[in-house]
Amino acid sequence: MQPLCLGYTPVHIIEAIGHSGGIWLLKQTATTTSSTILHHNQYSITFSIQRGDAYTTYTCVYASPNHTMRPNLWSYLTNISHNITSPWMLIGDFNETLIPSDQRGGIFHQNRAALFSNFMNNCNLLDLSTTGGRFTWHHNHNGIRILSKKLDRSLANVDWHITFPEAFFEVLCRLHSDHNPLLLRFGGLPLARGPRPFCFEAAWIDHNDYAELVSQSWSSSNHNTIAALKKVEENSIIFNKEIFKNIFKRKKNVENRLKGVQNYLERVDSVRHTLLEKELQNEYNHILFQEEMLWYQKSCEKWIKFGDKNTSFFHAQTIIRRKNNRIHRLQLPNGTWSSDDSILQAEAQKNFKNLLANTQPHQNHSFNFGLHPTIDEPSKISLTCPITKTEVFTALNSMQPYKAPDPDGFHCIFFKQYWHIVGDDIFCLVHSAFLNDHFDPEISNTLIALIPKIDTPNKYKDFRPISLCNIVYKIITKVLVHRLRPILNNIIGPYQSSFLPGRGTFDNFIVLQEIVHYMRK
Repeated sequence: MQPLCLGYTPVHIIEAIGHSGGIWLLKQTATTTSSTILHHNQYSITFSIQRGDAYTTYTCVYASPNHTMRPNLWSYLTNISHNITSPWMLIGDFNETLIPSDQRGGIFHQNRAALFSNFMNNCNLLDLSTTGGRFTWHHNHNGIRILSKKLDRSLANVDWHITFPEAFFEVLCRLHSDHNPLLLRFGGLPLARGPRPFCFEAAWIDHNDYAELVSQSWSSSNHNTIAALKKVEENSIIFNKEIFKNIFKRKKNVENRLKGVQNYLERVDSVRHTLLEKELQNEYNHILFQEEMLWYQKSCEKWIKFGDKNTSFFHAQTIIRRKNNRIHRLQLPNGTWSSDDSILQAEAQKNFKNLLANTQPHQNHSFNFGLHPTIDEPSKISLTCPITKTEVFTALNSMQPYKAPDPDGFHCIFFKQYWHIVGDDIFCLVHSAFLNDHFDPEISNTLIALIPKIDTPNKYKDFRPISLCNIVYKIITKVLVHRLRPILNNIIGPYQSSFLPGRGTFDNFIVLQEIVHYMRK
């Protein structure tokens, strides 16, 4: 069938050799998008697409089924990547798996996967998020599936991921081929979300006026921690809109002013403009630091050291994390698939209500039989003695400053930075909670977030729910943990493998292997 009959026009065609290979690059006849072929060989076509002044580069791949030939393709693509400066994406049949979970059945070839991984690293390529299926190629024998692999995929460099942050590819239904078709989507309908929750921005700390805002907001709340946090939230929103403003607009404005001053100094020697240039340069460095803090906070990256001014790295990490956490479609309990955000949210709420609700009748378990571990009198005193402010501050410092935001939107860094303002009230609240066995229920408000267990989650059971608690609530639990930790060895049995430093669940496997080995001997 000719492509023109289907409304498509050939851009470049590499014919198959016998029953092997072949790539057809087509475009819709009615489209006005300009495309240019840059490179091509037997196994790939590289072309650019221009929209206005923006260029993006794409490579269609059909790697050789002969594994001895594929390293030549990896070298070829690595060489042309040196001349590609625009956002670049590769899509097609790479005929290679990357990790053992990319296949079911057969033998995983580590050496071939290592070559493929090295090619991706050399070209700075990242896998695009996938929905619709885990494997893209299936080998059947007499109708029985004996081998499944993820051979078809989409790879893109960081610039492409940033340019198209909502893009993903969908594995479609397989009909007349042993491969599933791939459909690249550049984004869908906006999420059906409610009002955007408040989130404390760490970059505000670097502004000279923010400490005064926190002090005034806190002192006007009559030592009520909940009311004080809400007052800080209200004033922070106004502060961000009217004083702090958009970091990127301020950055662009200073860049333009700096460029104008430098152009003027090329023509005229002026002490006033030289001082202004220095002042603008300091302001620009200040904005860069704030931008770095912004992206570092959003990226949730722990292992990179703060202070590298590597905002592009943090930006890329943020985009990739958001794409990995985005749920495009899921299989509902009745077996149907849905990509409607409203339906997915309602089903998620129903699923976790059923999971977390206590449907079992309450039973009064008695532990009067047998012997139980006891603690000595000094341990009892250490557990029940009054809470000190040092304990509360130690518990706060034991938490990571940029963990995921809590229901009230405040990160741990806020309480650490302004402890001299909020410390007394936080201590009184924690002290009162231990003294009276009660605290405001609003403190224990918790968000439940879903973390994918696997690369391509298809059902709600493929997600691990985690609880995001308020910092004040975490401080209370941390104080309790710090008091319990010294006496855990006295109340937990020697065969318990959790909750104790130096012990882990994996120890059980090692012990079991040793027992089986001994029994066999």
